[in-house]
Amino acid sequence: MRYFQKLLCLLILVLAASFGVGGCVLLYSDFSVQRSRMAAANAAAHAQACTLLQTEILDLQRRGISTGDAALTARVTAQDVPAALWRGDTLVCATLEGLQNFPLGDTVTVTVRTQGNAIYAVYASDLQGGLRLVTAYDLTGLYRDRNAALMRFLLLEAAVLAAASAVTALLARRLTRPLAVLTDAGAQIAAGDYARRTDLHTGDEIEELSRSFDKMADAVQEKIADLEADVQRREDFVGAFTHELKTPMTSIIGYADMLHTMQTDPDEQREAAAAIVHEGRRLEALSRKLLALLGLNEEGVELTAVPLPALWPRLHAACPDVSLRTPAAAPTVRGDADLLLDLLCNLVQNAAKASAPGAPVLVLCAQAGDVVTLTVADRGCGIPPELIPRVTEPFYMVDKSRARRQGGSGLGLALCQRIAAAHGSALRIESEPGRGTRVSVTLPVWKEDAP
Repeated sequence: MRYFQKLLCLLILVLAASFGVGGCVLLYSDFSVQRSRMAAANAAAHAQACTLLQTEILDLQRRGISTGDAALTARVTAQDVPAALWRGDTLVCATLEGLQNFPLGDTVTVTVRTQGNAIYAVYASDLQGGLRLVTAYDLTGLYRDRNAALMRFLLLEAAVLAAASAVTALLARRLTRPLAVLTDAGAQIAAGDYARRTDLHTGDEIEELSRSFDKMADAVQEKIADLEADVQRREDFVGAFTHELKTPMTSIIGYADMLHTMQTDPDEQREAAAAIVHEGRRLEALSRKLLALLGLNEEGVELTAVPLPALWPRLHAACPDVSLRTPAAAPTVRGDADLLLDLLCNLVQNAAKASAPGAPVLVLCAQAGDVVTLTVADRGCGIPPELIPRVTEPFYMVDKSRARRQGGSGLGLALCQRIAAAHGSALRIESEPGRGTRVSVTLPVWKEDAP
């Protein structure tokens, strides 16, 4: 059974029960009041009949007239109500068929139904001389009126319920229509229409549910978009990696095959060997940076106190062929010493490759409050502004031929970006073609009470 049908049945049931119980209570309350009033009137009439009969009997006795069964029967027959007279356990007379079957005791009343389906209230009282008078009062009209009122009420209830059912059906359908919209939206989203929204405005809890549903749909759409973008990045990464791996491998295999199969002079052999060594080292650097990039993506980084002046000797040793200038004084920052050294080393090597041979590469340090900005600056060829957003993409190279000649892999800045992100920062790249490039990263100053 659908929710609409359940709601409709529930509302009709509640209406029927409420209307039926309320109507029956009112009907029977009115019937009870009328019966009580009639009972009081009948009791008074019975008392009057008993007084009248007792008075007549006493009057006959004073006048010396016989008070035998015939005289008593005449007096009872003259009563305006059906009655029966008993002398002890002997019936004297009865003006209504069936009263002789109720030898009631004094002050006892019952309601009886006769053979003709008439309903009577029967009263009994003891008189002087061992007599007992029984009177009956017709209640048939009262019960007939009650039954007629009950029948009219049932017909009215049926009409009211029919009208209420129609109104309830319309109301229930109106109430459940938003649920149908939600159901349809859920089905469409499940089918791939992630832009589907409900946008219901009912002014009640359904509207709140609609807003929550739409927020969930927004989150799902964003998540799907992120997943699709991640899949695309992975595909691009694998494609670029395959391409970058293929180039040095092709060179190595080609030169090695030439050395193996051809008679070459010593100069050609040295040239081929140098090419193999160059491409092998490029392949080694590519593999090393790729492993560092993937490893950094999987593992967390524990940040400790890193005195920057202690990094300068290690940086000079890692870049022996670079004319490197480092600041004399620098604060202690919060980070990972090895990762920061890798970041600076990659930035310095990139700056050296973009600069003229022997041109200086500067490492600058500027503190502002609780943060330190490290900057690697050069006066090299620079980067076109439209290409700056892409230089941190894995395997992206501004000048691929020059980068490959210099042993570049296109992973250096991507690795630096990951290292910066692990320190809660990001690379900031400023460049102007022909005038050089500045790459900065901001790090927090180390505090003894830092978590």
